[in-house]
Amino acid sequence: QVRKAVEALLAFARSKAKGDALLLKDSENVHLLTVWKVPRVAQVIKIPLPHGIRPETAEVCLFTKDEPNLSAEQTENLYKKLLIQNGIRSVSQVISYKTLKKEYKLFEAKRRLLNRFDLFLSDDRIRRLLPSHLGKHFYERKKAPLSVNLKARNLAKELQKHIQGTTLPVTNKGCCYTARIGHTGMKADEIIDNIIAAAEVMAKKLPKNWKNVKILHLKTLKSVALPIFTANISNLDE
Repeated sequence: QVRKAVEALLAFARSKAKGDALLLKDSENVHLLTVWKVPRVAQVIKIPLPHGIRPETAEVCLFTKDEPNLSAEQTENLYKKLLIQNGIRSVSQVISYKTLKKEYKLFEAKRRLLNRFDLFLSDDRIRRLLPSHLGKHFYERKKAPLSVNLKARNLAKELQKHIQGTTLPVTNKGCCYTARIGHTGMKADEIIDNIIAAAEVMAKKLPKNWKNVKILHLKTLKSVALPIFTANISNLDE
């Protein structure tokens, strides 16, 4: 069923693009989820994917904690060196907490920052401090920074997991959620692998686990939603 839906979506995207490869890259595949029971608490489920969904040219920003006895610039240089030592070249800019507070105080500066990067990562030691400084637009645009462990033994693996993974924001205000699991420039088999991987993570991390999944759809921005899983009504009783 997943394969049928993926192949139908790719065929639809190609017919719309009329051979324009750029349009195929731009039209993103979306994983659409409806649950039986709305959770009490909102959460963001992180989903590592076997095939990356971001191009290598994606702009990534990393927020770090302030190191004691170092200036903001020295802190940023310290973490830039750490990234290079670990062979990480996918992070475009490092911004210390001190710099964030000082240089991105005004709304216009925050808006420019938001538009400049495709993805934001945050040192998990300052994660709780960021919402009050970034403002609601980061969260409304679903660009909330993802927490990373900069003390991880394998730092390259830790960061790539987030840079080439996806997230499923689960709110407590509704029962329909979406996660990006690929784009129509990818091969069908890669999208299928990503869908299976995402479903396995959701089965473990959703409130009430897989029993709470009512319907899974696949869709692009302009296509209809194609069902790939529909739960048995008995799941509602359970």
